[in-house]
This record gives sequence, structure tokens and C-alpha cells, in this order.
Amino acid sequence: MNIYRLGLACTLPLFAACNDNNSPIKITSETVSQQQLETIVTNIEKRYPEATQEQKQNAAEVVVRAIENLVFVEGGSFEMGDFGAPCEIPSGTISRIDWSPDAECLSSPFSQETGAAFLHKVTLDAYSIAKFETRFIEMEWMRLINGLPVAKDNSRDGSIVQRDSERYKLLITTRKNYPASTKAWQEAKDYCQWLGHISAIPFDLPTEAQWEYAARSRGQHYYFATNNGYRQVREDIYFDPEAGSYIEYTENDANTSGDIEVVDKYYPNPLGVYGMTNQVSEWVNDWYSPDYYQISPELNPKGPVSGTQKIRRDALGTTMTFERIYSDPIEKAYYSGVSFRCALQQVAPAIDPS
Repeated sequence: MNIYRLGLACTLPLFAACNDNNSPIKITSETVSQQQLETIVTNIEKRYPEATQEQKQNAAEVVVRAIENLVFVEGGSFEMGDFGAPCEIPSGTISRIDWSPDAECLSSPFSQETGAAFLHKVTLDAYSIAKFETRFIEMEWMRLINGLPVAKDNSRDGSIVQRDSERYKLLITTRKNYPASTKAWQEAKDYCQWLGHISAIPFDLPTEAQWEYAARSRGQHYYFATNNGYRQVREDIYFDPEAGSYIEYTENDANTSGDIEVVDKYYPNPLGVYGMTNQVSEWVNDWYSPDYYQISPELNPKGPVSGTQKIRRDALGTTMTFERIYSDPIEKAYYSGVSFRCALQQVAPAIDPS
């Protein structure tokens, strides 16, 4: 799959927009307006006058891609939290559950501990969310132009990867499409807000409610954020009550296709968002409190005003769409399983659908 469509040349076909000022930065897009492209170029030139031309070009392309890859999410209301499951699952596996209104048991044994058991109504305004988790290469181009070190450790001694090393060459070539690693919640926050500074539109981390609403395809009763609501990996099996036997998933009906460490290799959910049930957990904006759901406002909840731990969503592809993971905001290392995606905090789409 070819995720992005940016070119280095500025040809301005009828269906594309292109920056046409005197800057040597050349960016094109089939969907982002010319005015927006010019804003991006202008802000990069003003903010990074001493950066190399390659650094400016790479940074500009990252911002355009971020806008292009937003999925618009219409606002609405849903019941946030553990929406229950059958006490006896017909398939014999939690990876394949069908919800019904008469479900009497909690879906997850951790829901009481984390507060997810407190089902509560949430109403969200429209927003947009990234189609993919942030890629390593996108994080790297942002960090490079800002004079920040590589967001990756050497596995042998825990030292930061140096940009003149063989390890770095591997990261920016064969592993460039892996999710960006973060050691701290703030690094994820800073990246999303950097997109906002350069694009002049309000990028940030999604709130916990926004993440769950998108993972559940606007609040539907999907236990996993996959193409069919099941977590099914090739060679897994489930019991089919109608056939009276166990059935093995084939390549065609499994959720994965190839290396699921790459951000676009796990089939998207019905909303069109990838990787919200994979092997990577994602930071959201909220502080964590197990009691927050009991006092949460209905309209656009943003989490407690303070705390000691931050919330991540999804982990190892086994947690369900409503499950909460809490973590210290600073990790000990750049773990490959800790990443993030950004959201656009405005009710209008970033790109005019017309």
C-alpha cells in the first residue's frame, strides 16, 4: 500500500495544489489547498532559517501528510466504557464476540480496577483523527529540524541512537514506517502541537473519549478496532456453534496482512482508521483516574485536570476498545510498543470535502 502521495516537484495539475512562493521548498497535494501549503512553507522558513534545505523539505512534507491522512469523525453520543458481553461466549474466545443488549457480564476483568466498568454517556463534537499511528520517519524529521536527538535507544546499552550510525541508517530505511517510539508522553504531545504550529490548525493528542469513539467507529459496540470487530490473526481458531467444530482463520478472513509493525498493515476499522488494535499502545491527552468516569461531564470530556499517570489505549492487540491502560508519563526507554497518533481539535474537516 502506498500511504502518501507527495512529490518533490511542483507541477500543479488541475486537481492539485502547490506552493508558488519563492521558497525552494516544493510541496504538492491533491487535497490540501494552495493557501494551506503556502502557510506551511512560510512557517517553516520563519521558524527554521538555519535548517538545511533537505530538513525544511522533509518537515514540510510531514505536515502535509499529517493533514492528508486525517479521518473526519462526525460528532455524536455513545455509552463510553465496558458495554458488556455474554457471560458465555459462543465462539469460545474473547477475540470473537458479538454484542447483544442483554449482555450481563463485564467484557474485561480489569474494568472494575480501571473504572471502565462505569458506563456513562458521552457526547462529542466533530473532530479528525490520524488514519495511522505516527511513523518513525515523521517523528525523526520533526526532531532533526528542532535539534532533538533520535527517539530510539540502542538495545545493547540503552544509549541514544546516533545519526551517523549503521543503526540509524536501518531505522530511516527499512524501519521508517514503524510506529514512532516515545519515552515520554510529552514527546507525543510536542509532536502533535508542532504539527499545529507549522500548519496553523489545532493539532493535539486525542482525548481518551475521542480515541475510544473512533476505535469503536463512532461508538458502536465493537470489541476490537478491526475491519470486522473481531481480533483474529492467521492460524487462530474459534468454535463455530453452527458447524459444531473449531475453525481456523485463513489469510482472507484474518485482520492482519504481513508485518503488523508497519503502521498501515493492520486492516482499518469501518471508520477507516488503522492500527487501533495492534501491538502498539497509544498515548492520549488525559490524566488517569479510576474514578473519573463517575464525574466526567457528558460533553467533550478531557480527563482530570491533574494526576500522576497518563492514559494509553490499546496494547499488544489484546485489549478491547474501551479498556484503559495507565502509565507513568515517562518511561525508562524508547519501547517499540509505545506510540501515538494525533488529532485535529476543530469541528470542521481540515480539507474541504467539496
